[in-house]
Amino acid sequence: MKVKITISEPPEVTEPLLKELAKYMVKCKRALVITGAGISCSSGIPDFRSTNGLYDLVKSKHPDTVVKGRDLFDATLFKEEATTKVFYTFMAELKSLISSAMPTPTHSFIRQLQDNGQLLRCYTQNIDCLEELVDLPVVQLHGSMNKVKCTVCPASYGFSPDHQQQFRDGTPPPCPKCQDLYDERLRLGKRSLATGILRPDIVLYNEDHPLGESIGQMQFTDLKKRPDLMIVMGTSLKIPALKKFIKQAARVIHSNKNGRVVFVNRTPCTKEWEKVFDYEIISDTDDWVDLMQPFTKRLQQEQAAKRKASDSNDDLECEKENVAIKSSKKTKSSSMVDCKKANSQTTLDGLTISKNIKRVFKKNISS
Repeated sequence: MKVKITISEPPEVTEPLLKELAKYMVKCKRALVITGAGISCSSGIPDFRSTNGLYDLVKSKHPDTVVKGRDLFDATLFKEEATTKVFYTFMAELKSLISSAMPTPTHSFIRQLQDNGQLLRCYTQNIDCLEELVDLPVVQLHGSMNKVKCTVCPASYGFSPDHQQQFRDGTPPPCPKCQDLYDERLRLGKRSLATGILRPDIVLYNEDHPLGESIGQMQFTDLKKRPDLMIVMGTSLKIPALKKFIKQAARVIHSNKNGRVVFVNRTPCTKEWEKVFDYEIISDTDDWVDLMQPFTKRLQQEQAAKRKASDSNDDLECEKENVAIKSSKKTKSSSMVDCKKANSQTTLDGLTISKNIKRVFKKNISS
């Protein structure tokens, strides 16, 4: 049965439920974490779908050009010059926001799972790369805003300030590698080939992920390891491929009687997820992380105390065994000494008797 927790409810309602959830979180050994744009909102990067998100921001600035918000992230936008220009201008502004953003408490929470040895994998839909600032390895499902790539050849480069300025002007820069090849063929009098332009290294709608096959294999491998916890945070659950993976992972986790699947987001999920999530927390992810910290910390301290007590008992038992062994060895050694003394005395007595007999024997002969 799914437990729904709304953080705005009174503490006497939410705390018992959060404490119960904390037990599963502390005990878990192989956690999957799925993150969306909602975990970066407190860093100053608005998400893509909610009110005041990036979609709404762009629509307000370009009402005549952008009809739907997702047009900005659709591969078909390159077919028209107007939408292409808006795309590049918007990417430059997004890069500015990302460059000044800092990791959130939610990022630190995921990093702590890794430090505890509990994180199996973190998959993110985010392109802001804030995970790198806390040294958290993630699988980027939608690419990275730290790089730009060519639209024709495999070349990629760091997203430099020069690229950002060119994007802001709405002018996509040519790919240096393609340009060099074009110039060389022109010098040799060969037929020219198509040259590409640079764009952010992100995955748009209606285009395949260049690493899709390897990501799919990674997901398959993770499920074979039988995760026992999954936390889905800050996502509206709209991407079909990700929805499928979450449902597959939930089935594996639920095969473990102690396995739990958790959803944390500002807005509730639909009835489609009724049997997928065990806990649905309606909250900002940072607020939830802050609320969970006292419960998980207390449980971890209790576990540490139990381990220490258990180790102390083990050490005491070992010490007792060592004392018993030493005592046994000492007793055995003492017995051996006594035995040697006894044997030595018997030998001496025998020697004395032999000498006496010999003395008597000589006296008899003399007589």
